[in-house]
Amino acid sequence: MPKLPSVYKRAGSPVYWGSVMVNGKRKQCALCENKAAAQRMLADIKAESKSRSKYGTSTWAAFKQRYLDWSRANKSPITLGHDRRALNYFEEFASPKTLEEINLDLVENFQTWLKNTSDKLAATYNPKKDKRPMGLMSNEGINRMVRAVKCALRKGAEWELLPEMKLSRIKKFKTPKGRVDFFTPQELAQVLKCADEKAEEHGGYCPYKTATLLGARAGLRRGEMVFLEWGDIDFTKKTLTVQPKPGWTPKTNECRDIPLSADLLSYLRVLPHSPKCKRVMYDYYGDPLTLEGLSVKFAKFVKKAGLQGGLHKLRHTYASHLVQAGVDLYTVSKLLGHSSIKTTEIYAHLSPVTLAGAVEKLPKV
Repeated sequence: MPKLPSVYKRAGSPVYWGSVMVNGKRKQCALCENKAAAQRMLADIKAESKSRSKYGTSTWAAFKQRYLDWSRANKSPITLGHDRRALNYFEEFASPKTLEEINLDLVENFQTWLKNTSDKLAATYNPKKDKRPMGLMSNEGINRMVRAVKCALRKGAEWELLPEMKLSRIKKFKTPKGRVDFFTPQELAQVLKCADEKAEEHGGYCPYKTATLLGARAGLRRGEMVFLEWGDIDFTKKTLTVQPKPGWTPKTNECRDIPLSADLLSYLRVLPHSPKCKRVMYDYYGDPLTLEGLSVKFAKFVKKAGLQGGLHKLRHTYASHLVQAGVDLYTVSKLLGHSSIKTTEIYAHLSPVTLAGAVEKLPKV
């Protein structure tokens, strides 16, 4: 039987008292006149206090709300969306009431549940007739959901709401690693030709040409295109700067300068400015483009040009063309703004310096 906490009498008081830590401060509380009952009451108060932090009780609902508030303040809106969906899926699977119910086995079972649920949905899903159902995910999507839950639980451990768990024990599902898809120079010329034809229909301006050149000649991500402003372009130094804007930050939260290619520089010099915004990219009415709107419309535009691909294929095109021209991976990683060169290694197979060619460079003896 666990030892009961000690209680004490205060001068002039008929009841026993006890002390307990609340929000990092020691407080005294009046109990009752019976010593044994007072000890039991104090034990219950301490147990309840132990399950609390200065941010509230350690219920799942309170933790989830606190984590999403933290995520909203520290992550991009897209990542916040991933976190919200992942915690909702976890809630659907486990229905936890308190954090005490969460352990390593539960997280591993959650991963298995996502996979089995997705496989069942895939068995009856017809992409030509049906709307894609919620819960149908690729292995990459499942890994993203599990990674988001693991990140939340690690944060809970930092906040001392959860014990440390060996979450690294839960391995990711393998995902197929195909070749990087990019536009060849001939295909890129085909896209630009279609954009020029589109521009003739709209007074000499086509936002899809701007997107094509910013992606294939500067390697910009979708958000970097949409939030690019004229103040970010230095025509004297011939550079473009990716930097944070109100309500948006680059993926790596870092600024980077990108030298402008000759064709992109000459295009930007004559590109008309919108009277409605400071952004380089705008629609036919001069209004700023949205992330989703640009993605959907550009994919349709490429399809009309007789090709397949989205905005990110332009970024792959930029990197692939650089590597094929003999630019080293380290330089390419800096131009792309990769936080790790491992990300850039997906383009390594395109380098003209093959394994056989490398061996031929050994000095003769």
